[in-house]
Amino acid sequence: MTVAVIFGGRSCEHNVSVVTGVQSLGDFPSGHKAVPVYIDEKGVWHTGKEYCDIGLYAQHKGAYPGKEVHLRPSSPYLYAKNGKKLHKLDCCLLCTHGVGGEDGSLQGLLNLTGIPYTGSGVCASAAGMDKAVMKRLFAQAGLPVVPYVTLSAEEYVTDSFAALEKIKSSLRFPLIVKPSNAGSSIGIGIARDYSELFGAVRVALEWDTCAVIENALEGFEEFNCAVLCGEPSEVEKPIGWKDFLTYEDKYLSKSEGVGREFPAKIDGELREKIRALAVRAYETIGADGVARIDFLYADGELYVNEINTIPGSLSSYFYEGGGSYVIEKLIARAEKVHAARKRLKYAYKPFRGESGKK
Repeated sequence: MTVAVIFGGRSCEHNVSVVTGVQSLGDFPSGHKAVPVYIDEKGVWHTGKEYCDIGLYAQHKGAYPGKEVHLRPSSPYLYAKNGKKLHKLDCCLLCTHGVGGEDGSLQGLLNLTGIPYTGSGVCASAAGMDKAVMKRLFAQAGLPVVPYVTLSAEEYVTDSFAALEKIKSSLRFPLIVKPSNAGSSIGIGIARDYSELFGAVRVALEWDTCAVIENALEGFEEFNCAVLCGEPSEVEKPIGWKDFLTYEDKYLSKSEGVGREFPAKIDGELREKIRALAVRAYETIGADGVARIDFLYADGELYVNEINTIPGSLSSYFYEGGGSYVIEKLIARAEKVHAARKRLKYAYKPFRGESGKK
């Protein structure tokens, strides 16, 4: 089976996606041919064996090597810029984090090509990426979420003081301010007073047209749980930070003492509650493949924080079989979902009886 591993993208999470993509290429299970497809910061697609080497991205200057490539509707092929067919693709492994790759856009393109792909579909991807929509769905499904409000850029520009009064009437300081469509802790800030709130909102709205503001829990613990094809993993506990994990904490290891406890040393009742809520969150947005659900725990209360429909490293570190095991499961699931879609009817011809003849 020939599988395109798609990663990179025109997103603030570009670098994290490169790590996931290159890691997945190195973990690829035997019996499959992996084709790297790198999307650069301008959105141009490239392929070539060079893209399997993480060193390329650190040393890159100027033009990218290899061939520029693209997909076409109703075609299973990966095409060169000149139109030449390079590879017939049996599946696409999506390692694209953030806007344009995790928000349903790429999934929609692949639906048009007819190529099977891993992970969630268009609707679940869009809902999982947009924190405002995600939290609304979670709340409506009865999942516990931290009190929050949303603020659009239009509201803020029209009357910033009135917009912040809305926040004041619903929440209390300290507050966490997040771009609605972003990940990897990019654009997130904490506000302990109105001066900091104005600054945090401005930063969040540089990354998206909508911000999510929520009560900041104090003295909390964070827990993570992956769900692979409907089955929850063991629980993980990130450790070693104060207010929230920054991008550097998560990916650049610049903060001393930041690490992970896996499996988390928690009692059985809390463990099972986290795992059950992880599956419920996964099902609430209609997720598929692998996803990671993040939780906050404070004063004996557990809250669903967010879901990542294309998690970093595809959450392979949650499973004993590692990346090879996860990728094999994702490809098999993608084939099954695609086969179910192929059985659907798409052309409708109204029945015409005798009376309908002309």
